[in-house]
Amino acid sequence: MEKKRETLRIVSILLFLAYLLLLAYLLFFSSTYGRTEEMGYRYNLKPFLEIARGIRYIDRVGYQYVLINIGGNIAAFMPFGWLVPLISERRQNTGKILFQTFLLSLSAETIQLVTRTGAFDVDDLILNTIGGVLGYWCYYLLFGRRKKK
Repeated sequence: MEKKRETLRIVSILLFLAYLLLLAYLLFFSSTYGRTEEMGYRYNLKPFLEIARGIRYIDRVGYQYVLINIGGNIAAFMPFGWLVPLISERRQNTGKILFQTFLLSLSAETIQLVTRTGAFDVDDLILNTIGGVLGYWCYYLLFGRRKKK
Protein backbone atom coordinates (compact mmCIF):
# COMPACT_ATOMS: atom_id res chain seq x y z
CA MET A 1 0.00 0.00 0.00
CA GLU A 2 2.87 2.38 0.83
CA LYS A 3 4.50 1.78 -2.58
CA LYS A 4 1.19 2.57 -4.30
CA ARG A 5 0.89 5.80 -2.33
CA GLU A 6 4.46 6.85 -3.20
CA THR A 7 3.84 6.08 -6.89
CA LEU A 8 0.70 8.25 -6.79
CA ARG A 9 2.72 11.06 -5.19
CA ILE A 10 5.46 10.87 -7.83
CA VAL A 11 2.92 10.86 -10.66
CA SER A 12 1.13 13.78 -8.98
CA ILE A 13 4.38 15.76 -8.76
CA LEU A 14 5.05 15.17 -12.47
CA LEU A 15 1.48 16.22 -13.31
CA PHE A 16 1.85 19.29 -11.09
CA LEU A 17 5.04 20.35 -12.89
CA ALA A 18 3.39 19.81 -16.28
CA TYR A 19 0.38 21.81 -15.09
CA LEU A 20 2.59 24.72 -13.94
CA LEU A 21 4.41 24.75 -17.29
CA LEU A 22 1.11 24.77 -19.20
CA LEU A 23 -0.28 27.50 -16.93
CA ALA A 24 2.85 29.62 -17.43
CA TYR A 25 2.58 29.19 -21.19
CA LEU A 26 -1.09 30.21 -21.24
CA LEU A 27 -0.57 33.17 -18.90
CA PHE A 28 2.63 34.62 -20.32
CA PHE A 29 3.39 33.32 -23.81
CA SER A 30 0.24 32.24 -25.64
CA SER A 31 -1.14 34.76 -28.12
CA THR A 32 -4.54 33.07 -27.96
CA TYR A 33 -5.98 35.43 -25.36
CA GLY A 34 -5.32 38.77 -27.04
CA ARG A 35 -1.69 39.27 -26.04
CA THR A 36 0.36 41.45 -28.32
CA GLU A 37 3.98 42.57 -28.30
CA GLU A 38 3.24 45.97 -26.72
CA MET A 39 0.33 45.77 -24.29
CA GLY A 40 1.38 48.54 -21.92
CA TYR A 41 0.31 48.59 -18.31
CA ARG A 42 -3.32 47.55 -17.92
CA TYR A 43 -5.04 46.80 -14.67
CA ASN A 44 -8.43 46.55 -12.98
CA LEU A 45 -8.59 46.93 -9.20
CA LYS A 46 -12.38 47.12 -8.88
CA PRO A 47 -13.89 43.72 -7.94
CA PHE A 48 -16.38 42.26 -10.43
CA LEU A 49 -15.96 45.13 -12.91
CA GLU A 50 -14.82 43.00 -15.87
CA ILE A 51 -17.19 40.15 -15.03
CA ALA A 52 -20.16 42.55 -14.92
CA ARG A 53 -18.98 44.32 -18.07
CA GLY A 54 -18.75 41.03 -19.95
CA ILE A 55 -22.23 39.99 -18.86
CA ARG A 56 -23.69 43.44 -19.56
CA TYR A 57 -22.24 43.54 -23.08
CA ILE A 58 -22.54 39.84 -23.85
CA ASP A 59 -24.37 40.63 -27.09
CA ARG A 60 -21.29 42.58 -28.26
CA VAL A 61 -18.45 40.47 -26.87
CA GLY A 62 -20.18 37.12 -27.30
CA TYR A 63 -20.93 34.21 -25.03
CA GLN A 64 -17.59 32.60 -25.80
CA TYR A 65 -15.66 35.56 -24.37
CA VAL A 66 -17.70 35.53 -21.16
CA LEU A 67 -17.38 31.74 -20.79
CA ILE A 68 -13.63 31.87 -21.35
CA ASN A 69 -13.20 34.78 -18.96
CA ILE A 70 -15.25 33.30 -16.13
CA GLY A 71 -15.09 29.56 -16.73
CA GLY A 72 -11.55 29.59 -18.04
CA ASN A 73 -10.15 31.43 -15.04
CA ILE A 74 -11.90 29.03 -12.68
CA ALA A 75 -10.97 25.90 -14.64
CA ALA A 76 -7.34 26.98 -15.05
CA PHE A 77 -6.75 26.88 -11.29
CA MET A 78 -8.83 23.83 -10.36
CA PRO A 79 -5.89 21.46 -10.98
CA PHE A 80 -3.85 23.45 -8.47
CA GLY A 81 -6.42 22.82 -5.73
CA TRP A 82 -6.60 19.16 -6.71
CA LEU A 83 -2.86 18.46 -7.01
CA VAL A 84 -1.45 20.34 -4.01
CA PRO A 85 -2.97 17.94 -1.45
CA LEU A 86 -1.70 14.98 -3.47
CA ILE A 87 1.91 16.19 -3.45
CA SER A 88 1.98 17.85 -0.06
CA GLU A 89 3.45 16.10 2.96
CA ARG A 90 1.32 18.34 5.19
CA ARG A 91 -2.39 18.16 5.62
CA GLN A 92 -4.30 20.71 3.54
CA ASN A 93 -7.63 22.38 4.20
CA THR A 94 -9.83 24.87 2.39
CA GLY A 95 -8.20 27.88 4.05
CA LYS A 96 -4.67 26.78 3.14
CA ILE A 97 -5.65 26.04 -0.46
CA LEU A 98 -7.48 29.37 -0.70
CA PHE A 99 -4.37 31.21 0.49
CA GLN A 100 -1.96 29.23 -1.72
CA THR A 101 -4.14 29.66 -4.80
CA PHE A 102 -4.51 33.37 -4.10
CA LEU A 103 -0.72 33.73 -3.83
CA LEU A 104 -0.14 31.84 -7.08
CA SER A 105 -2.76 33.93 -8.86
CA LEU A 106 -1.42 37.19 -7.35
CA SER A 107 2.07 36.25 -8.53
CA ALA A 108 0.81 35.49 -12.04
CA GLU A 109 -1.20 38.71 -12.26
CA THR A 110 1.74 40.77 -11.00
CA ILE A 111 4.15 39.15 -13.48
CA GLN A 112 1.66 39.84 -16.29
CA LEU A 113 1.50 43.50 -15.26
CA VAL A 114 5.24 44.01 -14.84
CA THR A 115 6.17 42.18 -18.05
CA ARG A 116 3.22 43.71 -19.92
CA THR A 117 2.09 40.29 -21.10
CA GLY A 118 -1.43 40.75 -19.78
CA ALA A 119 -3.54 42.83 -17.46
CA PHE A 120 -3.60 42.75 -13.68
CA ASP A 121 -7.26 42.02 -12.98
CA VAL A 122 -8.67 41.59 -9.48
CA ASP A 123 -11.55 39.63 -11.06
CA ASP A 124 -9.00 37.06 -12.23
CA LEU A 125 -7.68 36.80 -8.66
CA ILE A 126 -11.21 36.11 -7.42
CA LEU A 127 -12.04 33.59 -10.16
CA ASN A 128 -8.67 31.81 -9.94
CA THR A 129 -9.00 31.49 -6.17
CA ILE A 130 -12.52 30.08 -6.54
CA GLY A 131 -11.09 27.58 -9.04
CA GLY A 132 -8.39 26.41 -6.63
CA VAL A 133 -10.92 25.95 -3.82
CA LEU A 134 -13.32 24.07 -6.11
CA GLY A 135 -10.44 21.82 -7.19
CA TYR A 136 -9.65 21.11 -3.55
CA TRP A 137 -13.27 20.35 -2.76
CA CYS A 138 -13.35 17.86 -5.65
CA TYR A 139 -10.18 16.27 -4.26
CA TYR A 140 -11.66 16.18 -0.76
CA LEU A 141 -14.90 14.58 -1.92
CA LEU A 142 -12.96 11.76 -3.59
CA PHE A 143 -9.94 11.28 -1.31
CA GLY A 144 -10.24 13.38 1.83
CA ARG A 145 -12.85 11.33 3.57
CA ARG A 146 -10.84 8.13 3.05
CA LYS A 147 -7.72 9.69 4.57
CA LYS A 148 -9.54 10.46 7.82
CA LYS A 149 -10.65 6.85 8.32
